[in-house]
Amino acid sequence: MTARFLRFQFPALLWAMLIFVSSTLPQGFFERFGVQYPWAPKVVHVLFFFFLCLFLNRAFQSLPASSFLGRRSLPMSVLLCLLFGTLDEVHQMFVASRHPRVTDVLLDVSGAILMAAALWLWDRFQSVRREQVIS
Repeated sequence: MTARFLRFQFPALLWAMLIFVSSTLPQGFFERFGVQYPWAPKVVHVLFFFFLCLFLNRAFQSLPASSFLGRRSLPMSVLLCLLFGTLDEVHQMFVASRHPRVTDVLLDVSGAILMAAALWLWDRFQSVRREQVIS
C-alpha cells in the first residue's frame, strides 16, 4: 500500500467497514449500554454518513484534478453515500433482528448532504478570503 492510499482512501474504506459491521449488531444493542433515547440510532445514522461523506470527498479530492472524480468530488461523495446506505439496508434484510427501512436511507443521505453543504460553504468562505488577501 502506498502512503497516498493510507492517507486519503484508507480512512473512507475503514469508515465504510465500521458502518457495515455496526449494521450487523442486534436491534437493541444501544439499550445494553444505558442509551434510552429512541432517537439515538437515528442520530447515529446521520453521523455515520456525515463523516463517510467527508472521508469520501477527501479521497476523491486526492485524485488528479483532471479526473472525473477529482472534479466532482462532492456530488460523487453524496451519490456514493446514497448507494452505500441503500446497500447497507439491503444487507440488514439478511441480519437477524434487523429490518431495512427507507427512512434510514433518507437519514443516511441527509447526513451526507449536511456534510456536502458544510464543505461547499467552507470552500466558498476560503475562496472569498483568498480574494480579499490578493486584492
